[in-house]
Amino acid sequence: MRHLTVSGFGDFLGVHGNRLIVRNGDNVILETALSRLRTIRIDKSVSLSSNLILACAARGIRIYFLDWKGVGVVEVSGMHRHAVVGVRKSQFECLKSLQAQLLAKEIIFSKIRNQRAVLLYFSKYLMKRETAYGLLLRNAGTRLEEISNLLNTRASGPDWKNTVMGLEGSASLIYWNALKEARLLPETFQEREGRGSTEITNAALNYGYAILQSYIQNALGNAGLEIYAGLLHADRAGKPSLVLDCIEEYRAWVVDRNVISLRCKLGSEQNFLDTALKKQLVELIDKTMSTKINYSQKQCKLENVLQRQVYKLAGAIVEGKCYRGIRFKW
Repeated sequence: MRHLTVSGFGDFLGVHGNRLIVRNGDNVILETALSRLRTIRIDKSVSLSSNLILACAARGIRIYFLDWKGVGVVEVSGMHRHAVVGVRKSQFECLKSLQAQLLAKEIIFSKIRNQRAVLLYFSKYLMKRETAYGLLLRNAGTRLEEISNLLNTRASGPDWKNTVMGLEGSASLIYWNALKEARLLPETFQEREGRGSTEITNAALNYGYAILQSYIQNALGNAGLEIYAGLLHADRAGKPSLVLDCIEEYRAWVVDRNVISLRCKLGSEQNFLDTALKKQLVELIDKTMSTKINYSQKQCKLENVLQRQVYKLAGAIVEGKCYRGIRFKW
C-alpha cells in the first residue's frame, strides 16, 4: 500500500514509532509502516495527530484533505523540497513558446488515443457475445483515430488552443455516446456531467478523477513543476491547471474502465455514491496504478510510469526535449 485513503466517519490517524495507526474509537482498523506510504488522502469527518503530520513531513509523505466531491483542496507537505526555482522559471518561459503548443497537442492526442484504446478494449469482449455493440465501439474508435490525426494538421496558429479543445470535445462526445449506446453505462447516464452531478455514474467518474488527480499532483510536485501554470487549461485562482492537463492522458484507462466495471452497481442497486462504493472505486484505481505495464521494454508499475512521464515532461519544458505521451495497449 503506497497510497492510503481514509474516509470512515470518526476515524483517527496517529503514529506510534515508525508506524501509522488508524483507529475508530478503541478499534484499530489499520496499522502500517510509514516507509510504505507516499500519500495519505483524508475524507471529511476524519481527524489526525500533529505528530503524524510531522512524521509524514520528515519522510516526504504528502497528506491531501478531500472535499465532499473527493477533490483534494488542502495539501500538507514538508518544507524540504528539491530546488525548484530553475524548473519553474523555465516552465513560465515555456508557456510563451511553440513548445507549449506542441506539448499540449501531444497530451490531447494521447488522451484521444487512450479513449480509443478503452473502446477497443471493451469491443474485444463484446465481439464474442454482442457483435453489434462490438462493431459500434470499433467504428467509434476509428472516428477517434481520425480526429486525433487532425491535431497535427489543424491545431496551429494563434487560435490553436480553441482548435485543440474543439477536437477534444468532439472526440469526447463520440466516446461517451459509444459507451452509452453499447450499454456499458447504466440507463441513468445520459451525458457526461462535471463536478456537482447527482447522477451516480457521473458522480463516480468525478470521484475517480479526483483520486487520480492526487497521483498526478504528487508526481508533478516531485518534479518541481508549478501545478497552477498549465499548458492548455486556462489559469484561474485555485485551479491546478497543469494537473488538469496531465490527467487527460490517464482518465480513460485508469478511471473510466473501472467505473464501467462497476456498472452493475451503478443505477440499479443504488442511485447515490456512498462510502462503500467510494472505497471500492478507490481500491480499483489504486490497484490499476499498482499494475505493471510494458514501458521502455520493461515491466513497470503504472504509478512509476506516471512519475517517469512527468519527469520527461519536465525535461521537455526545461530543456526542450521531445515528449511522447503514454499510450495504453488494449
